[in-house]
Amino acid sequence: MLFTVNALIAFQFTSPGPLLLEWGPFSIRWYGFLIASAVLIGVTIAQSLASRRGVNPDLLSDLALWLVIASIPSARLYYVAFQWPEYAQHPDQIIAIWKGGIAIHGAVLGGLVASLLFARIRRVPFWQLADLVAPSLILGQAIGRWGNFFNSEAFGRPTDLPWKLYIPLERRPPGYEGFEYFHPTFLYESLWDLMVFSILIALFFGD
Repeated sequence: MLFTVNALIAFQFTSPGPLLLEWGPFSIRWYGFLIASAVLIGVTIAQSLASRRGVNPDLLSDLALWLVIASIPSARLYYVAFQWPEYAQHPDQIIAIWKGGIAIHGAVLGGLVASLLFARIRRVPFWQLADLVAPSLILGQAIGRWGNFFNSEAFGRPTDLPWKLYIPLERRPPGYEGFEYFHPTFLYESLWDLMVFSILIALFFGD
């Protein structure tokens, strides 16, 4: 019992760092790993839902390729657009996506355009595709939010709540250097996304 109490006291909700694996010049970042995992899980779920609706699962595999090709550049361009003063001074860094900096809003917009084109070319109802992909999209957001945790970013205001998130000094915004613990807003959104995912799945199977 004493060990358990001491362990809880010693526990600190903090990121272990952005790198999942590093071997010489080769490295894998948590954010990239989570995004790749979200894509694979999302495609699997969408294919399963398609089978239940009598839609060829391979159609969702083809759509996934379109979404990946469209979403990643769009997510990067959206991020760069809102950080333009920084990138205007270093235009060579605009394509340096391996250094981080993507936005889900841009990915959604790029994916929407790609889906509309895909539906038109393959002559399938867009809303049917949207119905099959929506649960995977929100689940992917829930998984991807944990990339913010490993990067020590997208946190809220200072807090002393038990689930407070420790942010290293170098990651704290100006004016908040004296605060160590912040709201884990990435966690709040991830839990919200999981709830929405559950509702969508329940609605899908409730038809």
